[in-house]
Amino acid sequence: MARGSFWARVGVGLAFAAAAGVGLAGCQELYGGKPEKLATPQPKKKPKETAEPEAQIKDIEDCSADFHGDPKTARQQTSLSAQLTSEGDTAIANSDKTTDPTAQGGLLKEGVDKYRNALLKDPYNTEATLKLALAYDRVYRKGCAIAMLKRLASLANNPKFARPANAAIDSIADNSQWFKRYRKDANAAVGR
Repeated sequence: MARGSFWARVGVGLAFAAAAGVGLAGCQELYGGKPEKLATPQPKKKPKETAEPEAQIKDIEDCSADFHGDPKTARQQTSLSAQLTSEGDTAIANSDKTTDPTAQGGLLKEGVDKYRNALLKDPYNTEATLKLALAYDRVYRKGCAIAMLKRLASLANNPKFARPANAAIDSIADNSQWFKRYRKDANAAVGR
């Protein structure tokens, strides 16, 4: 009897569906009819890009700083000079990391000041001399960079400082990215 009642219920369900007007063969679309066709939008033309002229940055040829003071009157403070050189390295490295032009300029200025103060504490510091020349190169102070390279060459002529000064001069020859805008002048300044 259980079998008969199942089929009886299915038959009653089919009869009810037929009476309600819903056929088993298919249903009408949910929202009725076919969807209307939409017009394809016209593609918009991209605005013409105007090339902005690049600003020409020129190197400053003159240098008002005095690098020829008598170093014999200065008392060498090598440890303080090394500390200031390290602080200058940090400022220059941080300027490479920042994307804000104002902050970058401030950090480059800070690096130049630290290297310059390092040379005031130890006028024979070849590392600070080279790094100050490189910092001047980055801020387009060609005249001051050349003056520092000439100072490096004069340190190379002193037997007491020849070894570190010549090593710094050799590093200039090894790094073709340094002083790219005026490589020939830089090599002439150090006697190469």
